[in-house]
Amino acid sequence: MRLLIHLILFAIIAGLTHIVGIFLIPYLTQRDIYSRLEAGAPVNQLAAIDNADLKSFPFADTNLAVAVCRYDLTTGPVRLRVPLSETFLVLALAERRSGIYSSVSDRAATGGMLDVVVATAPQLDRIARLDDEEQAVEEIRVAAPGLKGLAILKVFIDRPSSREKAEALLRRAQCESESLPN
Repeated sequence: MRLLIHLILFAIIAGLTHIVGIFLIPYLTQRDIYSRLEAGAPVNQLAAIDNADLKSFPFADTNLAVAVCRYDLTTGPVRLRVPLSETFLVLALAERRSGIYSSVSDRAATGGMLDVVVATAPQLDRIARLDDEEQAVEEIRVAAPGLKGLAILKVFIDRPSSREKAEALLRRAQCESESLPN
């Protein structure tokens, strides 16, 4: 009977240790996908990921042209402007621990340009107070849960000959810090 109780306790402790270990992996790893993307991206600037580098990422789709902007909202909001693509275009916003918290596709674009403002909730409140009530807001405003994160821009490449167009589109895209209006 005593041996059975010890075996049950051992199984419970081993199971709990295993579960805790699994949940701690994202916090302890040094080479996760977020860290690898963050390392190659300057702050508040868009940096294209080379296709050869993209192939080194696990589960990467080589039919995408990818660019990354590491943003920092401590000085103000960040505006991302991307011209429309002939194919599918998506902008994903991510944070280190929580992963992707928002995404916007080219379907939300107005005037031939995808225009997204990423800001903290207080910054967005300040921007909204200055809006003209009679004029429609044409930008997409996203509240970031924290001050730092990544904006990941992906353009679908439907045939090998369109890779150059997709990469040229990413070179024209912008990721810039803006000062808050007074």
